[in-house]
Amino acid sequence: MAIYLKFLKLFFFTFFSTVFLNLFLFFYPSLISSKYDSSNFISTKLQSTSNPAKFGTLLGITDGGVEVFSSDYDSIDDGPGPWEDPEWFSNFVNGTYTGFKWQCVELGRRYLLLNYGVVYDSIPMAYDIFRLKSVLRVSDNIRLKMHAIKNGEAELPQKGSLLIWSDIGEFKRTGHIAVIVNVGEDFVDIVEQNVDDTVWPKGQNYSRRLQAERKDGKITLKCTFPDTKILGWMNIDFNETYSYDGYPNCKPSQIKKEFVTLPASIANKPWLDESIPYLKVFTDSYGHELGSADKPSPYYTIPESFETALNFSTNELHKLFLDATDYVLHHEKDIGPHFRIPEKLWPKIRRSWFRHRHDIISGRFDYTITDKGLKVYEYNADSASCLLECGYIQSKWSEVAGVGNVGRSDADGLFKQLVETWTEKVVDGPLHLLCDNDKEEIYHSLYMKSAAEEAGIECHLLVGVESVKWTSCGSNLQDAEGRVIKNIWKTWSWRTALNQITDEEIQKYLTEHDENAKVTESSTNEGRKPPQLVDILLHDNIRIFEPLWTLLPSSKAILPVLWKLKPNHPYLLNSQFVLTPEFLKAGYVAKPVTGRAGANVSMFDAQGGLIEKTEGRWDQDQEVYQELAMLPKLDGEYVQFCTWAVGGAYAGTVLRIDKSGIINLQSSVSALRVISD
Repeated sequence: MAIYLKFLKLFFFTFFSTVFLNLFLFFYPSLISSKYDSSNFISTKLQSTSNPAKFGTLLGITDGGVEVFSSDYDSIDDGPGPWEDPEWFSNFVNGTYTGFKWQCVELGRRYLLLNYGVVYDSIPMAYDIFRLKSVLRVSDNIRLKMHAIKNGEAELPQKGSLLIWSDIGEFKRTGHIAVIVNVGEDFVDIVEQNVDDTVWPKGQNYSRRLQAERKDGKITLKCTFPDTKILGWMNIDFNETYSYDGYPNCKPSQIKKEFVTLPASIANKPWLDESIPYLKVFTDSYGHELGSADKPSPYYTIPESFETALNFSTNELHKLFLDATDYVLHHEKDIGPHFRIPEKLWPKIRRSWFRHRHDIISGRFDYTITDKGLKVYEYNADSASCLLECGYIQSKWSEVAGVGNVGRSDADGLFKQLVETWTEKVVDGPLHLLCDNDKEEIYHSLYMKSAAEEAGIECHLLVGVESVKWTSCGSNLQDAEGRVIKNIWKTWSWRTALNQITDEEIQKYLTEHDENAKVTESSTNEGRKPPQLVDILLHDNIRIFEPLWTLLPSSKAILPVLWKLKPNHPYLLNSQFVLTPEFLKAGYVAKPVTGRAGANVSMFDAQGGLIEKTEGRWDQDQEVYQELAMLPKLDGEYVQFCTWAVGGAYAGTVLRIDKSGIINLQSSVSALRVISD
């Protein structure tokens, strides 16, 4: 425990140094307990004081008797004490979790709870509070409206407003939150934790006073740290319940199935440029023909308002799934078992979330469209298919088939978005794109490779893992040409990798990570087995896109968590870990937690009758239950809308079509066009 505390002190004292941050997380990833908001744990000690108060010292008392404490971790004793239990750092008020002692997010939540009986949602970082739209009234679980006002606008902050900083300068990586406790003509007083750990002067009820400039009816707040940026403040309307009015939506009647008859002159001729590697593999997989000659070929149209709903919901849901991921990570003991993840792997997942939260390139949402609007089935954040079909194939097919002038594609910008996303990642060293020896995975990888190369990244394709070897010193992995593997983008799911090892063997990876991080050149590989997929993906010296934490939002177990956090959200379906009377009365779907590609899914109607069932290898898996919401059916075929989030933002939609109501790997793809309303 003494080592733990020494590194804890070192971490918070030198957080702004990336070197020390990486060393702390490298040597002690397991110390970041699942009970802690990442926004709470990773935060910056901003103001160096000559005589900070010891950790936990009462600095002062503000409105409603809310106490503000020192968060000087450097002063925690090395010896025995309650801090030896990581859960001691979690703070609760009358059973309600407020955060990690004694961080800025914890104080903000506790202030609202004690003064107004409300709390804001779990968020990954302090600056994420600025996008929240509601708070939860703890007494009755009613949501109240909260809205953001940008710094420099006309709506004034008020007593109890949350002041939010961006993640730059002194608040790099996390942002910051304070609570406004007094609004003067040319100043505001704020209370905060984890900034200045000195006891307040006698009679003072605030931490800092910030200058306020008023001009033309607007107000701008100035921080005492010159390299920071105040995003604005959050005002809560305690008399107005929050609803989702204004969220764009759509309905099945807006989907139209159209047909075009392809003459033999174009139907049977090659239509893709096979000099482009990913198109050559695509053609090898599906053939050269555009379609059947002199027979109607289907495509679909939706109005622009429908696309607006897909766009908005994708952006909204990406954030919600990440919020739910953070919630799971600090409620692991209660929720973690539902995910069927080995207990020993959770520290590595937490470390992945804290260090590589932004290393997600792309993910796919699967939707149904109901009379109540669009509803998301799940988020394939780990690995997903149909990226090339979305970003290129459907548009090219429409052009060659003669329907390119029918409205427009909504995915023509997908490839550019991929390039921009790869550019933002600042990849150090070559990128290896790892896939199985499967044509669909290969052309998917080649398409991604093309985008990464356009972003200026040196790329190499790895088909299978047989060519991957240990380096001579044994600390790293290399490809067949001897290039050390530093970065991996993969098509393989994390579940596939984890299936290669037992729960007990996971400890080997954690131990090697902790103890053998710096292997000497004299180390050898004598007697060492050839690397497996799991050796590559869990290797500590390799940066993975999509990272380990994407196991969580990709799991069906995240669905009940989302419903718990956002019940009755217009884009969510009621999902539970147990089969409820409500489901039995209205119909439901049973899904395996770790299942993929529509396998082992069962649908039941309101009378308990089986509608449809698929087979697969997850028949013994734990199930989650989701309210029944069938896919829209047009001309005897079911249509599933699949939207891509690239870099966390909407990039386009691809349609999956099948006579079955459960989409699977063999389901076909049809072109989508967006027309005017």
